[in-house]
Amino acid sequence: MNPAFLKSLKGKKKKERDPNLPPPPNLFSQAKELRQARQSMDLMEIEFSMLKQRLDRVETRNRELESRVEALQNWIRNRSK
Repeated sequence: MNPAFLKSLKGKKKKERDPNLPPPPNLFSQAKELRQARQSMDLMEIEFSMLKQRLDRVETRNRELESRVEALQNWIRNRSK
């Protein structure tokens, strides 16, 4: 057989790794972290939309109460004349 072909079949030597270095990145753990971050962002988005709806309801109620107070003030002014 051709020696070049036999050489291509041999496995490559692994590079020696410095034991003081942090471990190499793990794509599975990165995917898990991304999934968890996405889930927390989705939860925050849901909470944000709920708070926005609540704020809209409170602002509507505040406008209604202000208009009632203004109507009462006008009624009192007209009554006292």
